[in-house]
This record gives sequence, structure tokens and C-alpha cells, in this order.
Amino acid sequence: MAAIELRDLRKSYPGAAAPSVRDISLDLPERAFAVILGPSGCGKSTMLRMIAGLESVTAGEVRVAGERVNEREPKDRHCAMVFQNYALYPHMTVAANIGYPLKVAGVRRAERDQRVREIATTLALDTLLDRKPGQLSGGQRQRVAMGRAMVRNPRVFLFDEPLSNLDATLRTQMRVELRRLHDRLGATSILVTHDQVEAMTLADILVVMNAGRIEQVGDPRAVYDRPATRFVAGFLGAPAMNLLDGRVSGNGTQVTVGEGLVLPLPAVFEPGRAVTVGIRPEHVEEGALEARCELTENLGTSQLVHARLQGCTILLHRPPEHVVSRGQSVMLSLPPQRLHLFDATTGARLEPETALAPARNYALA
Repeated sequence: MAAIELRDLRKSYPGAAAPSVRDISLDLPERAFAVILGPSGCGKSTMLRMIAGLESVTAGEVRVAGERVNEREPKDRHCAMVFQNYALYPHMTVAANIGYPLKVAGVRRAERDQRVREIATTLALDTLLDRKPGQLSGGQRQRVAMGRAMVRNPRVFLFDEPLSNLDATLRTQMRVELRRLHDRLGATSILVTHDQVEAMTLADILVVMNAGRIEQVGDPRAVYDRPATRFVAGFLGAPAMNLLDGRVSGNGTQVTVGEGLVLPLPAVFEPGRAVTVGIRPEHVEEGALEARCELTENLGTSQLVHARLQGCTILLHRPPEHVVSRGQSVMLSLPPQRLHLFDATTGARLEPETALAPARNYALA
């Protein structure tokens, strides 16, 4: 049984030009850690709030553990939400904040205190139970918010950008803690973020959203290696995939981009078709094509080189000891087996008609 089932889910606001969430259908299995990734305003938080019951559903259906919950109150959906701003009560102690859902539910004091102590120990908060939120660090406040969610023993944890207010070092630490906590509790987790590192490192299932729709769902590595649309290709990755406008040329075994640069393709595509050609910076190799360096960024473990090649800007990685200066020639290769093709109009990934043997010949038209 799926932990969460969404069927033709839609959310429209009065006066809005377009729905915030459009006809989304999605099944998430029990115990999975799903991450919803997308740019600001794409509808990911709205979708999470509809699952939680904090936003009404315009159309469609939300099911939790097989039960329709559209009309149920948030407290009756077996979901617990952790907010971006923590939403802690500033006048309450850590213990009171964690135990508040049990107090509202009428749980006896002794049982409530025992449960709070257990949760606090799990989250390394047992020495901070008498403090108030204003006396805690950002990471500690985040753990208190997580503890308040955990105390209800929910079937589903919903995280709305929970790490975005933390500094880079603490964010890394909390990512590890969050994943360990998920594995220990065995519940289903859904996390919303615009941070690609969070998405790739935390997710069992990656859901990429854009403009209220789901662009692609799958294993994070598979989505990264084989993006289904031009949007996914350009959004996922830091830096993003190189995307070059072009047209399939010759007998369908080549593509022409930029100012007449002809690249071999690994398969036969429809001749004359307008396409977007993609290749990730880490897949650009050293080779016979001469480009000109416009800018370099020192990333520590590598250099990110911005190079100009026949009217195209190409981003590529080079070892840190291989210093490339502005204006210097950069010799590169765009391996055919590393190229992705997308339809220029729809943005959908194009599948080849016939596979070819690997080729590495380049030409200028």
C-alpha cells in the first residue's frame, strides 16, 4: 500500500492567472524518503500543505495509508509537519514545545513526560529541556521542531524547507541527522526544498516540479543521469547542464549548434529537427576542439571554466592544478555518448531512432 496517494490534485486561488498546483498524480510508498525539488513558486509547498490539510483542495484527492483525507482536519491525517521557521512557542520550554501535541490530545502528564524524555534523548536534547527557544541555536531549534512532530508517532513526516535557515556547515550536519532519523523511525518522509544537494543526498524518490506540475519522478541518480525534460536538465546540477540550441543535420547522425559547429550523435535522430543539446560540465573532456576561456571559478576541488566555442558558452571542470587564465585556449571534446537531446518546442527528451557505434569526429559547417 502506498503511504501517500495524490490523484489529479489541483489548487487554484481566486484571481490567480493559473493554478498553483495542476493535475498532480503521485504515489509514494511506505518508509520512503521523498524530496520535492523545484524553484520558488513552483507549487511544491502548496502541495505539501494540501497533504497536511493546511490548504484546501480545489480538485482531486489526497489519500494517506489508503484513506481519503480531503475533508479531515490536519490532526486527523496521521501527518506531522515541520516548518521552515520552526513555529515554536517562544514562551514555552523545550519540553513543553515537544509535548504540546500530546497535551492538546489529552494524554496524561506522566505518559507525556516519559514520551518527551524519549524523544529528547533521541535528538540529543535531553540536557536542554528547561530552556526556551530564544536560548537555543538554529540547529537545536530545528531538532525541537522535529521532536514535536515525532512525539505524535505519525505515519508521515512533512518537512517544508526545514534546513534553509541554517548556515552551510550546520545544514550539512542536519542533513545527516535527518536521514539517520528517518531510517531509525521507519516512517514515510516528504521534504520540500529548492536545494539540489539536499535533494540528491536525502531522497529515495526525487520529485522535480515546475510551474505547478511534476516534470519527473524517480531515483535521484537516474533523474540526474537521464533528465526527462529540458527543464530538469537545466535545473538539476550545480553548475547546471550546458544547453545549446541546434538542429539535427545530415542524415540524422549529427547536430549543428552555435556558429556552425557540427557534433556527432550516438544515435540516429529525425533530420532537420530543432533541438536543445545538453551535456553536463563534468562530462566535457579534453580534446581537439579549441575554445577560449572567458572566466574561471576556483571551486577548491576543481576549476569551473567558462569557455566560448563557436558561438556557444560551455562550462567545464578542470583539475585545480591545471590553471586556466582568461583568454587562454582550452582544448575540449563533447563526447557523443554524453549528449542529451530535447525537443526545441516541447522540451521533452528525444529518444533515438537507431543506435550508432561511438564516434568522435567534429566538423565546422
